Amino acid sequence: MTELSPADIVKEWAGKKTRPVCCLTGEERSFKDDAVKKLLASFEIDAFNFSEYDAETADINDLINAAMTPGLLTGTRLILLKGAEKLKKEPAAALAAYVKSPSDAAMLVIILDKKTDAAELMVKNLPDSAALVHFAPLEADEAAAYAKKLLEKEDMRVSEEALILLAEMCSSDAATIKQETAKLSIWRQGSKKQLEPEDIMESAGFSRTLTPFEFSNAMQAKNGPLASEIADKMMAEGMEPVGIAVSIAYIVEKLLKVKKTAAAGPGENGAYALGMNPGYYRRLLDAARAFPLEKLSRHLNRCLEVEALLKSSSGRDPRLLVKQLIFEITNRN
Repeated sequence: MTELSPADIVKEWAGKKTRPVCCLTGEERSFKDDAVKKLLASFEIDAFNFSEYDAETADINDLINAAMTPGLLTGTRLILLKGAEKLKKEPAAALAAYVKSPSDAAMLVIILDKKTDAAELMVKNLPDSAALVHFAPLEADEAAAYAKKLLEKEDMRVSEEALILLAEMCSSDAATIKQETAKLSIWRQGSKKQLEPEDIMESAGFSRTLTPFEFSNAMQAKNGPLASEIADKMMAEGMEPVGIAVSIAYIVEKLLKVKKTAAAGPGENGAYALGMNPGYYRRLLDAARAFPLEKLSRHLNRCLEVEALLKSSSGRDPRLLVKQLIFEITNRN
């Protein structure tokens, strides 16, 4: 297979180049969706040469038959399979067998959003003629740059501090950044004033008594009582307990990444390797020193367990689960 960047695959499609299989992986769904839109815009598609399937409901045998049938009037049929990581064992095996030796009659675009056994099987069987394109989550500096690009398109100026805050609030998620920048554009339409952190918070709906960094700072300082108090305020203002669990996992994951990177080699190269502002990296590294590496790994697994419990009908008190998680992680013993 050929590994391509998202920009390279879009260039291929713009030039009408086709491959029997293109596999789009990674958790950054928003950019994958954008790439697929560009693909559909690059090819003249109609009901005779384009088919779209969802893995949860797809008949894989029907998909394979379609892939082996040339499109009418045009030589290449375009087939899109979304959520392929959700395929059950037998359909996944059937599709993997096709992928290993695909037909030139079609271009099959497989979208994988998560790592599963089915996803690994697809990637493992990609032939030399296939393209593998990974859409990695944005790092902090990439998220800030992306937000700046979107805001500048709307003729809006923004301070570096506001960009860092916006990226942090959105957990560097491209779709969330799009939503928040769109809100800012509507809210500040016609204004020439530079956006500052307080503007970002007001647009996002944060209370004036609680900033989005307070909870993160309390967790990093191992101040369980304060973090618990802030979590109560967040839930009182409408934030779901599962959202707080996800936020805690994000905090723990950042500390874990920083600690592992620093262990591999000192200096600020770690900041650039993680795509972080050096000052922000140093602050995280200072906080991470209070957390043993093996405990951070266990804490992250525990966050995932609690998140799963909160999403299920376990009957456990959601608020109590969140507080237990906070105190487990901030325990100073």
